[in-house]
Amino acid sequence: MVDGGGTLKESAGSLLARFVRFGIVGGSGVLVNLGIYALLTRFLDLGQTLTGLYACYAFSVEISIITNFLLNDFWTFADRRGKAGFWTRALRFHLVSLVGAGVNWGVFASLVWFLEKGSLVLFGTLTIGPWTGNVDDMISACIGIIAAMTWNFFANLIWTWQK
Repeated sequence: MVDGGGTLKESAGSLLARFVRFGIVGGSGVLVNLGIYALLTRFLDLGQTLTGLYACYAFSVEISIITNFLLNDFWTFADRRGKAGFWTRALRFHLVSLVGAGVNWGVFASLVWFLEKGSLVLFGTLTIGPWTGNVDDMISACIGIIAAMTWNFFANLIWTWQK
């Protein structure tokens, strides 16, 4: 286990339980992220261009970062708040999340670019209830989210909520 500034001296079971809580919070963040993205692109029709899709996704990621911080601070890492104040933890979480968001957005933007060029199809057009449409941008978002999750967990464990 890591020692130093972050003092990562948790048992494997405790670390696993914390990772599961982090994953549950992250799952709620995925719902926030994809829900806002779908609202902006499907219902408000703001994703008509590649730039529009990118902007809608960046906005939805930012909102999910804020909700994830609040839930993680309240539940996942409540016992590790230490001496750092609320706004210090919020800033640290945001900086860690921005790196994760860069990974997430980079994967999303790359996949969407390939989808737009027609050189990639993930799932294509699906019918979900009364709605029929292409879901590949949503799948691309999920792949980006998964790519960023491990970085976010360990960086936040070691730096944001260090003991």
